[in-house]
Amino acid sequence: MDKPLCLVTGACGFMGTHMVEVLHGAGYDIRATDLSAAYDSDDKAKGRFPSVLKRLGVEFVPADLTDPGSLDAVVDGVSYVFHVAAVFNYSAPWSILEAVNINGTRSLLERLRYQKAFKKLVFWGAGGIYDLSSPLPITEESPVAPANDYLRSKWEAEKLVKDFCEDHKMAYSMVRGTTVYGPRGVYGGGQMLMAAATMPVAASPSNWNFRIPFGHVRDVCGAALYLAERPATDGEDYIINDNSQLTNIEFFRFVAELTGHIYVNLPPVPIRPLKAVLLPLAKAMQWATQNITHTQSPLEADTVDYLGLDVVYSNEKLKGTGYELLYPDARHGIAETIAWYGRNGWI
Repeated sequence: MDKPLCLVTGACGFMGTHMVEVLHGAGYDIRATDLSAAYDSDDKAKGRFPSVLKRLGVEFVPADLTDPGSLDAVVDGVSYVFHVAAVFNYSAPWSILEAVNINGTRSLLERLRYQKAFKKLVFWGAGGIYDLSSPLPITEESPVAPANDYLRSKWEAEKLVKDFCEDHKMAYSMVRGTTVYGPRGVYGGGQMLMAAATMPVAASPSNWNFRIPFGHVRDVCGAALYLAERPATDGEDYIINDNSQLTNIEFFRFVAELTGHIYVNLPPVPIRPLKAVLLPLAKAMQWATQNITHTQSPLEADTVDYLGLDVVYSNEKLKGTGYELLYPDARHGIAETIAWYGRNGWI
């Protein structure tokens, strides 16, 4: 028998293409959607990789979340919906984040409620929504305190999904990735891995023992499919994070070993004075890239804010469902990803 039709939004992006690959490998029928322009050709700068969809031969129906009418053809006959699409950019203005991440999600939900074949929605939340100064480890029950507009938009969208789906008796689950990385990763975790891999001399102050959370993109997508198939997870949210707790020092030393670069352990550097210097620099760079060069800033104030935070996430709730991590140790995934960057000329 044919498997139900799955819809992947944001299907040309980093996580969207991996979600399509996971579904394809599991034998599902797939409908992919994204902006029409995103399907033209691969664009590393924008994190678009339509060649993956074309190689797999999946159906592509263009749509724009800010144009509700364009979603009618997209949702027709779908059973499982993996809502990946969002503006993930710490420099994006609130008006865009609200239009896409919140109002676009509302438009999608309003159309799904009338689909007779609809079974379940898996929504892409964000692990960063929590108050990261809370007692460790961070769990799904930890206090929520989004630290920037992007995270606030994702939290508002989560609340919208919960209220809408409960009001209309629609099944849903939430996935909250932490520092998501993997092949084709350009922003966020991808930026960090590429920067570390291209340092001629890797270095870290000896007091930088704060831990970095990691979750491989294949575990985010694999968990999303696993949750979609299990009614027992309906109405629940899940942090997607691996078992490793690499410190900043361990991360840079490991990447240096992978790339054959020198690693230097620096004298202690206090975090607070360093952030006081970096924050105004980051804000100036963001202004210049937004208003003059119209490119992505290599340093953002919200990224600087994370500097020095010791963050550990619990994945016990996810593992309690029976899901087995594909990449329980970040070292394995980091090595594979950096090798992929090298093969594809990204580093």
